Amino acid sequence: MARVIVTPDEETDVVLLDERVYPVHLENRLSSLQVIERLAWAVDDAEASGHQHPERRTHVPAEG
Repeated sequence: MARVIVTPDEETDVVLLDERVYPVHLENRLSSLQVIERLAWAVDDAEASGHQHPERRTHVPAEG
């Protein structure tokens, strides 16, 4: 099992994502994309926390 933790560089006490990822989460396209989507949201939020940009969300399409 792996654990993914995303925190902004400037504020190490803020956790934007803390998720355990099991191999089953990566076994099919939909669940893999859902993990990637949550990771992308957390990375975007970490980046935005250091700036005054409006919140943005990255959507990973299931088909493509």
